[in-house]
Amino acid sequence: MGLPAFGTTLVASASVLSPSRRNDPTYDTIQGQLWDYYARLEEFSAAVSWKGNALSRVRLIAAEYIPGESEPKPLTEGPAADAVARLAGGIGGQSQLMRLMGVHYNVPGEGWLVGIEEDGEEIWSVYSADELRVNNGVYQLKTGESSRSWEPLGSDIMVVRFWRPDERYSYRARSIAAHALGAMAELDLINKRIIAETVSRLASNGILLYDQDRLSFSQLPNPEGVEGQDPFAVVLAEVGSRGIKDAQSAEAALKLPIGVRLGDATDVKLSDVMHVLDLSNPIDDKLIPQRESAIRRLATALDLPSDVLLGVSGMNHWGAAQVEESGVKLHIAPDAETICHALTKGYLVPVLLAEGQRSGEDLTTGPNGGRIVVWYDPSEIVMRPDKSEHAMQAYDRMEINGAAFRREIGMNESDKPTPAQLDAMTDLLERRSIATGAQVSEGMSDDNADSTETVDTSIDDADPADTAVTESGEA
Repeated sequence: MGLPAFGTTLVASASVLSPSRRNDPTYDTIQGQLWDYYARLEEFSAAVSWKGNALSRVRLIAAEYIPGESEPKPLTEGPAADAVARLAGGIGGQSQLMRLMGVHYNVPGEGWLVGIEEDGEEIWSVYSADELRVNNGVYQLKTGESSRSWEPLGSDIMVVRFWRPDERYSYRARSIAAHALGAMAELDLINKRIIAETVSRLASNGILLYDQDRLSFSQLPNPEGVEGQDPFAVVLAEVGSRGIKDAQSAEAALKLPIGVRLGDATDVKLSDVMHVLDLSNPIDDKLIPQRESAIRRLATALDLPSDVLLGVSGMNHWGAAQVEESGVKLHIAPDAETICHALTKGYLVPVLLAEGQRSGEDLTTGPNGGRIVVWYDPSEIVMRPDKSEHAMQAYDRMEINGAAFRREIGMNESDKPTPAQLDAMTDLLERRSIATGAQVSEGMSDDNADSTETVDTSIDDADPADTAVTESGEA
């Protein structure tokens, strides 16, 4: 691919980096905490995964940014369209790329996009600061757990740092999830408390006191002698241990057996022979409401629809679910636009500049004089209100153009017919019109013939008196 050398240019949210010491990837304490919560806290992990999966359904396209237009105009052909189409091997690789970039945006707030060439093929990957470093002016990648598991990436590579700028210091990365650290800490403690109490109930279901003289298994020899452990306790303990291995079995509910001696008393009740002491602590009734409150706090702080965590709309698992257009604009579009900006600065512009140098053309400018950019198509995840009927009526009345009509019925500009297809459709419509006109003319002739026959018949069959009245003009 011969990735072009591109000077280090610091921009709002993406920068192509040289392998210098100041560009050595690092994380601060807060970013480390967020990665830890992402690995352990399932609520936070589910929220980030939802965002990443949503972004993976966004399709990348080449477009021309024209000042004054609401959105960049998609390009379906040309060097820019070809470059975007081959990025990361096509749609499948781009889907994975978008998902990973979304995860890095929403956990530490930054990541590193690395492009390398292997056997003439472009390979693009996303790495964290924990697996990428600069050593002696060369980028290295961590390939294992050992401190020596670092391999150089070579010189023909491109490293692009993408980040969500901090509001105060734009050169720093800032994750929106940092605002939710308090809610995540509270939720983590509550989850640990619930787990601890559940495990405690399994480990100690109480004590079973029994009369060692009356309930002992006398038929079982005691290998340890008279002072050894009672075989009855041994049997119950073995049953209990099997219950611990299988928490869903009935054996898991057995009490801890402890033998006592009641002496030679003859008037003994069953409650004296065996007595149960319940030592288990029930789960605090306040923990569950506290947990739900912490989840609500987390859902409010994170940049995603609250239903994702609260489960109101069953959106915890992405599947084939879609998001209302307002949700896409508020929660998905900002990340998608930031990713597109990074891919424009770190991939498309350098590639077009390199190809332009070889051809002597300015490939970074579109046919209308606008800038060429990477853009996105969210149509696969947008759940729009159905305006197709109104759009059809407005189009028939020439109140909207074809692009607006296609947008409202769920199509995009790539579905627009080509001139050749339009000519073919026009010919088809003309043939149908001629055929329909002929059928109409033939039908009208047949109708007239039927009408004449009917009139003649009515005159022939009419009463002579009625005919006379009609001819004389009398009422």
